[in-house]
Amino acid sequence: MKIIYVTLLWTQLLVAESSRGMDSLSEYLESHDLVGAGNTKHCFARYLPQLEQVGESWSREYNDCLQNATTVRQTVLTEVGGMQQMIRKGALEIDSYIDGCLDIQDVLDFFNCFGKLSKQQLTNIYEISFNASENALSLSQQLNGIDMERYLCTNRTEQSYVLGTAHIFSALDKCLEQAANLAKTKD
Repeated sequence: MKIIYVTLLWTQLLVAESSRGMDSLSEYLESHDLVGAGNTKHCFARYLPQLEQVGESWSREYNDCLQNATTVRQTVLTEVGGMQQMIRKGALEIDSYIDGCLDIQDVLDFFNCFGKLSKQQLTNIYEISFNASENALSLSQQLNGIDMERYLCTNRTEQSYVLGTAHIFSALDKCLEQAANLAKTKD
């Protein structure tokens, strides 16, 4: 009976075209002459604000999780930006050297230029490759860690919300049951 009673009340609240505040709930209870209606008003007056508070708290904490993840992610990306610029500068120097070799018309000078490339620039190419690989691995691990922490944080907020609302609905259910029993004993 109590589940049907609560379901009817919630359904009416959700589809009602009038204000969904406590006034419209009180009017609904009074106009439908439900058993214990006068006794149930205080239950809804007590527990609906608590439900709203839990929902607002969840929303705020969830958004904090997302904002924190975004901030940390941007910080990490900014920190590696300097290394990215160093790698870009080294690569452009090698590119510039190769362009210079490509511009040489004399065959012997052309081959000598590329021959020196292997001696002069090979170390730079390996250094660029090593630094890029190392930074990519480190950055991937950091970003995965940030994503994992965001996931855990949002899950904690969702768990708190579910447990909080379950507790409030259980208390509301007990309150409505007591109100119904009180109304029956008065009859």
